[in-house]
Amino acid sequence: MLIRSLPILLFTAGLSGMLKGQPATDAGDRLETAFSLAQRFLTTHPDSAAIYAASAVQLAREAGNARRGADAALLAGDIAARAGRAKEALAYYGKAWESAGSITYTDAMSRAVDQLVSINAAQGDFKAAYEWSLEQEQLAKDIRRRIEEEQNTRQQAALEALEAQKSREQRILLWALAALLGVMMIFYYNRQRANRRTRGELAEKNAMIEEKRRRSEQLLLNILPSAVAAELTVRNKVAARRYDNATVMFIDFVGFTSVAERFEPEVLIAELDYCFSRFDEMIGRNRIEKIKTVGDAYICASGLSDRNERPDDMILLALRIQDFLRQHKADGEHSERPRFDARIGIHFGPVVAGVVGTKKFAYDIWGDTVNTAARMEEACEPGMVNVSGAVHEAAKGAFNWQYRGKIATKNKTELDMYFVSEKT
Repeated sequence: MLIRSLPILLFTAGLSGMLKGQPATDAGDRLETAFSLAQRFLTTHPDSAAIYAASAVQLAREAGNARRGADAALLAGDIAARAGRAKEALAYYGKAWESAGSITYTDAMSRAVDQLVSINAAQGDFKAAYEWSLEQEQLAKDIRRRIEEEQNTRQQAALEALEAQKSREQRILLWALAALLGVMMIFYYNRQRANRRTRGELAEKNAMIEEKRRRSEQLLLNILPSAVAAELTVRNKVAARRYDNATVMFIDFVGFTSVAERFEPEVLIAELDYCFSRFDEMIGRNRIEKIKTVGDAYICASGLSDRNERPDDMILLALRIQDFLRQHKADGEHSERPRFDARIGIHFGPVVAGVVGTKKFAYDIWGDTVNTAARMEEACEPGMVNVSGAVHEAAKGAFNWQYRGKIATKNKTELDMYFVSEKT
């Protein structure tokens, strides 16, 4: 083992000398050497990679190279995260965010904030994860605004260029009127060809502008419901609304904290992302609105429009989600990935929905219906769907029900509970 590592140790020692100023005296060369070493040893010698990445961060700060400093901090954060040093990883990702933000290096800012949200959530610091998620939303909004500004600038430049070209063509036309008929015919032919070329270029530029506008709108739709996004675009604000026939569902993984202690954060977050992405696909096919995720909890609601004001679709979705989790758990029985059971609670009643504030906004719902749905989830058993009496009354003829007694809510009233399953 020592013999196999000896060439690497000798190579590292030689390059370490370069970092101390022997062969490479320029600060920029030392920075690039440290960064290259960190990348080279990332998979084979992570401890050495961590040292060189930290050195690259320091050299970038000394050289005033914010862009390379952000890249080096991201690399150091990745190395620390792989090694399970969450606190160190958070510190480096924070440095990456600061360095990238000082020069509006959006790619690095996006990577850094994604990792800060994921690691804080994995560590159970949901307040920090939520705060960074707000930064994430603001970054998306800034990117959209910047794209719109660039689109407007390009469009204005294209229009000015077109106007300038038309002006030149008019001057040429006035000159050509005094020339011979043959010269006029040649000019007319050339003018028509130039117009066709200009229209083609303008059409291409307009297509590019339209594509960027579409991407901006899609980014907004990933954050807000379509009706809310449309209202925000037109009025620059969203009015809160009351919905009397809303169905709210809480999904929570059982024993998430204990499972989290046994797996690397990357593995845990990858599994959580896979499950939540499947949930997103399912609710998209059932006219149900995803509200938010909080750690391992997933919250969605229906009836937030003039459609889907009965809880039947939500119940069917909950049963499909439990079927998916059971199958997914069985498929991974012999794998080393985390496996989860879930508790699901559903309640039917009025809610208030809207967007609060003007910065770092997020769509949310409020009311006793939300609190009661959470209580239904807390009182549920793993792998089951627990619903309130209100849900039972609204959909009693469509499913099988198992009465479970009463449960006290936050305001001290008692509500009936039922396990629900599909009719065979």
